[in-house]
Amino acid sequence: MTKTLLVLLSASALSCSQDGISGACTALAAVGLRVNVTNAATTESVCDAKVTATDGAYSEQLFQASCNYAGAIERPGTYTVRAERLGFVSKEVGGAQVVMGSGRCPHVQEVRLTIPLVPEE
Repeated sequence: MTKTLLVLLSASALSCSQDGISGACTALAAVGLRVNVTNAATTESVCDAKVTATDGAYSEQLFQASCNYAGAIERPGTYTVRAERLGFVSKEVGGAQVVMGSGRCPHVQEVRLTIPLVPEE
């Protein structure tokens, strides 16, 4: 039984390889949107904004990491991204198209945006 199991596992591993490289897909999820929000007057990053991405009826608040905002994890779509923060005029950017890559283990292809917010007077 052990010998049969080893043969089956070996055959399975060989069928997943491509060009001699292991063909196992990673379990990592790819970010579809990465947004940098800036102060339009100073070009400095705004690290405490609220950034929301919508695609039709779907909406999500992007998470903040190292002064960037990310989301649309493994979710293709055409997004409108809205950035807002107290003391600034809110701004939307439409048409951010996140597409699924190709290949045996496809992930979404990351779209990077910069949204400059104008300070309120």
